[in-house]
Amino acid sequence: MICPRCKKLLSNKTIIDFKYFLNLDYCSSCGGIWFDKGELTRFEKTIEPTFIEVRKIPNKHDQLETLYCPSCANPQTLQKAEHFKDKNVIIDYCPVCKGIWLDKGELEAIQKENWLIIIGRIFKWLVSMG
Repeated sequence: MICPRCKKLLSNKTIIDFKYFLNLDYCSSCGGIWFDKGELTRFEKTIEPTFIEVRKIPNKHDQLETLYCPSCANPQTLQKAEHFKDKNVIIDYCPVCKGIWLDKGELEAIQKENWLIIIGRIFKWLVSMG
């Protein structure tokens, strides 16, 4: 597979965790990751609490650049959407094969949440229980 961002050959990267075991397509040049249909949902559930969230994601201009699906035989234009957990992350998804491209830093931005947000959610849950 060829990287939709920098056109280099994607490498295979194995992620092993107590929750999952996945083989992902990773670009060692630009740091982007291709997730086949359903693979990203396993990572979206992971939350890494942090006091200070430092995002290292591409700027809006780069995120809105037209990219093409590396998985489909007939090059499909990847669609753009804001990620539901972080509106600053613009994901690229294929409407045909349902794969998702994340640029370097976007996965980490999705997984990290500020402690204040987490405490607020817990408080809201506790209030709704009472």
